[in-house]
Amino acid sequence: MLTHQVQSQSWDIVGHEHSIDILRRTLAAQQIRHAYLFVGPQRIGKMLLAQRFAQTLLCVGGPDPQISPTDPCNSCLACRKVLHSNHPDVHIITRAPDKQFILIEQVRALQNAAARRTHEGRRKIFIIQDAHEMNVQAANCLLKTLEEPEADVILLLTVPDAGLLLPTIISRVQQIPMQLLTTEQIRQALVQRWEVEAEEASLIAALAAGRMGWAVQAVEDEDMLAERKTQLELLAKLPAATKVQRFDIAQRLSTDSEKARELLELWLLWWRDVVLAANNCLDLTVNVDMRDLLKTQADKLGTLEAERMVRAILQAQETLEQNVSARLALEVLMLDVPSLKL
Repeated sequence: MLTHQVQSQSWDIVGHEHSIDILRRTLAAQQIRHAYLFVGPQRIGKMLLAQRFAQTLLCVGGPDPQISPTDPCNSCLACRKVLHSNHPDVHIITRAPDKQFILIEQVRALQNAAARRTHEGRRKIFIIQDAHEMNVQAANCLLKTLEEPEADVILLLTVPDAGLLLPTIISRVQQIPMQLLTTEQIRQALVQRWEVEAEEASLIAALAAGRMGWAVQAVEDEDMLAERKTQLELLAKLPAATKVQRFDIAQRLSTDSEKARELLELWLLWWRDVVLAANNCLDLTVNVDMRDLLKTQADKLGTLEAERMVRAILQAQETLEQNVSARLALEVLMLDVPSLKL
């Protein structure tokens, strides 16, 4: 247990001991693969772990600068540059805000950069965040790099579910599974590392539903919890809304596809809570500050309607991942919301 605690601290990550241990064993054995896939739910720390791994791969603070240490020193120039996202040999590829996909042009730029010499480190590292957002052309283009990797190139991909990638990509990467944290892990981290008051830390830890990244964002963004409450109050009113009102809401909510994805995550947790409340398991619900409203809605809707809504939201999330328009996905979902007078 002590080893795991030290390991997490040196990587500056809360939890994920098993995932870190996989990477440390790889480093200790000097059997570094050319591609890794960090897999787990959104906002649990996949990107952070990928960056810490990149930091360790480039760290020169160990006894032999030609061999990667098993932990980053956090003080050498290479470590500091990776921490501040300005190391010239670490490249991050993401979907542009105004695009639906990670495009083939971005992957070709990756390949051109991979063919050049390193600037400062012994390796070139490319992090593809949310790799499932590559379109088919980009994904197929990436296969060439995975099949014929340069000796000094390492690819780090993040994805919420490995099944969202092509099987040919999955077969060429080492998967690093990441799990949700416990509420207590998050609560303790908020109190000890972020100096959050105990009562607020308990609330945020419960609402985070295992996602440390969400918890940290809630601490740093003062408006986040208020926006969450506003969205849930809107959700609670939907069963009493007319179809015209629902479609108007769908149109307003769909102007930003990324926001729509976040909204569906929030709604999924809410309806999961309604299922629990309808089955007299209110103490297991995530939305601990809105249990009275949950109980009211559960009593009026019942288990079957709540379970149907969970399935409908999961379908809407899958539709969005297939890059169907957010408005269409939300309009279809609005038709599934049960109707009643609250």
